[in-house]
Amino acid sequence: MKQWLSYLSLWVLVTIVSGSLFAQKNYYDSLLTERVKVENPEYKPVVGIGIGSFSFLGDVQNEYWHLFSNNPGLRITVSSFLDKKHNYRLDFNILKGSLSGNQGSNGNHLNFYTDISSFGASVFYKFSNLYRKSADVFPYISVGIETFFFNSKGDLKGPDGQYYIYNEDGTIRDHAGNITTQDYMYETDLRSMDIYGRGNYPEYGFSVPVEIGFEAALSKRVSMRAGTSLHITSTDLIDNVDKSSTGIDVNRRNDYFTFTFITLHLDLFSEPEFRKVERMYAEIPDDNVLTGDADKDWVLDFNDQCPSSPPGVPVDSTGCPLDSDQDGIPDYLDKEIHTPPGALIDKEGRRISDSLLVNLIDKEKGANLTDMDYYLSSGSKINFPGGTKIPLKFREFDVNHDGEISFNELLDAIDKYFDYRTFLSLQDIYELMNFYFSQ
Repeated sequence: MKQWLSYLSLWVLVTIVSGSLFAQKNYYDSLLTERVKVENPEYKPVVGIGIGSFSFLGDVQNEYWHLFSNNPGLRITVSSFLDKKHNYRLDFNILKGSLSGNQGSNGNHLNFYTDISSFGASVFYKFSNLYRKSADVFPYISVGIETFFFNSKGDLKGPDGQYYIYNEDGTIRDHAGNITTQDYMYETDLRSMDIYGRGNYPEYGFSVPVEIGFEAALSKRVSMRAGTSLHITSTDLIDNVDKSSTGIDVNRRNDYFTFTFITLHLDLFSEPEFRKVERMYAEIPDDNVLTGDADKDWVLDFNDQCPSSPPGVPVDSTGCPLDSDQDGIPDYLDKEIHTPPGALIDKEGRRISDSLLVNLIDKEKGANLTDMDYYLSSGSKINFPGGTKIPLKFREFDVNHDGEISFNELLDAIDKYFDYRTFLSLQDIYELMNFYFSQ
């Protein structure tokens, strides 16, 4: 058990130390890197991919039309920015999917199915100027041109390989007269059958896709679009019939189709808006508190005990001018740099001799020795009632009860007077001071 506790303690210690070293390394690494904005970043194409649903608008269509039919599709987009604000883009689109229509018992029992592929380019505009800068979702519109290919087929035969028989009552029967339903196996090439006299028409066309939707920014390099595109085509034969078809009554406009989708766009190759620059050394900002040196003596102000030393004067580690003999006169002002310790000096650092000291005495202003003796003798004879015994009113200040008023006890009495913690008057304080000096 003790061995396991030892291992656990060692593991905790190693974890703490390694974590501390890692954090310290990251801190120093951050000092050596700088985040710099790229002035003119190079923007590469953005790749987008998504899924959606095709719907057909033409002569032969489902009984109930809606944007989301059962015809899934794939969309691939490559976008290139046309302006710095990224409001305008040039989109190159590839669409793959299918279109279908089935009138069933409503109408002429017409049906078709075709794979469809389109390739085109469009100009994209995002209405970011209508919203605040912090918004992440913007409406957009896109208009372009494309070419597309189709190969329409029809479900004209049942599982037995025989053609369906459509009765006037709206039912579908097989050749035995039994009621049946479509198997939705589109096995017949409609163009090659030339049922309505349209001949060998081209199975391609051009269209103008008009697209509206919303774009949401998920991050700096990832965005998402959700929209619908209406493809106004140049042909009316996607469903194998048009206004020139014989034996059938159809509308007189070209075929349209829509694609409703959601796509994810990835900006994988453009330069970043900011990049990190590695430096050989850390640049510390100029801070007068940390790096100030007012007197230029190479001792920073926060550690300089003499912040106004004259320019060019040698200083010690505290920023004060050198004083080799420690006489209080710095070397640059000292006329005698090596005076002995404790020697009396003048204001220029020179030693004062005993004879010079005697000559400096002003004898006229001096006191006679007889006067001094009288002063000393008279001072010792100052008496208070009771001799040197502490007067009763002052005894409260003799804290240690030694029969004398010490200097600290005198200061305590004065403090109490100014703090209104004693009944002594100012005159009493004067008397207490005289008693202190007379002890």
